[in-house]
Amino acid sequence: MTWTMLITFLVATLSGLGVGSAGLLVVWMTLVKDTPQLVAQGLNLVFFILSSGAAFVIHLFRTPILWRCLLFLIPFGVIGSFLGTGLSSLLPQTMLRRIFGVMLILSGTMGLSARKKR
Repeated sequence: MTWTMLITFLVATLSGLGVGSAGLLVVWMTLVKDTPQLVAQGLNLVFFILSSGAAFVIHLFRTPILWRCLLFLIPFGVIGSFLGTGLSSLLPQTMLRRIFGVMLILSGTMGLSARKKR
């Protein structure tokens, strides 16, 4: 088994657990595999669709889905993804990498510092 296969398996496992691990795959592809940022992000999106789709099917049977909330959020997610895609095609690769790195650091810091609600 290659390192890429092992990393991909671990990232998919974390995604199935609901951990925001997709950023790890982009980091692996850009730093270790020297993949351009936009290519890594595109591959990550395809990977995320497949791994989250499998997790979604399992969660359908285990946890209640807030369908009204989901139907409210979907249009904003679609609009945001189109705006983000357009913006990413206008920005230079170095700026995209920096923005991505800052977002990873912020989300990781927030996740580590968040208190559990009881």
